[in-house]
Amino acid sequence: MAAAFTSSPVISQPQALIQVSWTGHFSTLALLLSFVSISNSIILSTHLCSYTSYYQPFTAMNEPQCFYNESIAFFYNRSGKYLATEWNTVSKLVMGLGITVCIFIMLANLLVMVAIYVNRRFHFPIYYLMANLAAADFFAGLAYFYLMFNTGPNTRRLTVSTWLLRQGLIDTSLTASVANLLAIAIERHITVFRMQLHTRMSNRRVVVVIVVIWTMAIVMGAIPSVGWNCICDIENCSNMAPLYSDSYLVFWAIFNLVTFVVMVVLYAHIFGYVRQRTMRMSRHSSGPRRNRDTMMSLLKTVVIVLGAFIICWTPGLVLLLLDVCCPQCDVLAYEKFFLLLAEFNSAMNPIIYSYRDKEMSATFRQILCCQRSENTSGPTEGSDRSASSLNHTILAGVHSNDHSVV
Repeated sequence: MAAAFTSSPVISQPQALIQVSWTGHFSTLALLLSFVSISNSIILSTHLCSYTSYYQPFTAMNEPQCFYNESIAFFYNRSGKYLATEWNTVSKLVMGLGITVCIFIMLANLLVMVAIYVNRRFHFPIYYLMANLAAADFFAGLAYFYLMFNTGPNTRRLTVSTWLLRQGLIDTSLTASVANLLAIAIERHITVFRMQLHTRMSNRRVVVVIVVIWTMAIVMGAIPSVGWNCICDIENCSNMAPLYSDSYLVFWAIFNLVTFVVMVVLYAHIFGYVRQRTMRMSRHSSGPRRNRDTMMSLLKTVVIVLGAFIICWTPGLVLLLLDVCCPQCDVLAYEKFFLLLAEFNSAMNPIIYSYRDKEMSATFRQILCCQRSENTSGPTEGSDRSASSLNHTILAGVHSNDHSVV
């Protein structure tokens, strides 16, 4: 049965001519992530040069003045952002809700990582990327947890360096999560168009992709701390993030919005391809209902993925742009709400990408109930049941003339 899932259906010569080798697809994925990482490094180098020039001796009247020794209250007062002196009811509620969500994020994503580790049926590239996504979201939970204990009145106790560290942890975790989502979208796109259940990406290549993702995330999180801030350019400080430069926030928002657009295009392309093949197969197959159900299942998944991303990210990204482009807009009134909304994305990812997999759900129950499963000892003859996952169901339904579903 395992061979049935890895064999490819017979395709026409025109189709064969347009198929791209896996090496080419992997190169596209690695180059895309590497290009973003290199672009970030170039931007970082440019601002680092400006940063080091600020420490040169005073030589001219137009030398920029830096405020590294000022308190956090100084920057908040200049930006007009309210800095609380004591805890009020709203602040306590926000902190309590934030801590609760952080705990859920860490536990849920830890459960995903353990499930993928203990179940040998998940030892495939797509699940390794999902585990890395869970690791990124787990780190996001830690970053938000640190934020919750250094917000409100506690913000006054922070120094410039610790404030930048607080924000840098969040930037790193969110960049890693978004980059993982993009990598998963690219992997699914490659797999569906090659008509395989699993990609042939080697473990070494998976490691390369993961390293590129985290390198890019660390660079993005470190950029403000090493120079791209407004400490020496006080007139261009953001209102929402009083130590961040307006230009950095614009770059950060556009970077994520572009990533979002790429994901939309990839999933739309996948859906269009599966829908086209489903309609074609339904005319020559005795089971059109299964094909139609498969198409609707894919549509539902795409709507959930894109809907969660839009709901959790777009409002905050738009708010960042409004902070820079619309000085008269009261963006601070919605800041905390949109921060929590973005935080929820890390809690939703395990549900969207893992819990819809029946095999994953069964593994969750076994872990929580401290039960031992035969799956943990390695692949067995019945390992074809891994086709119960959503991705397997999609491909099995689309190619129902070529494969049998167990």
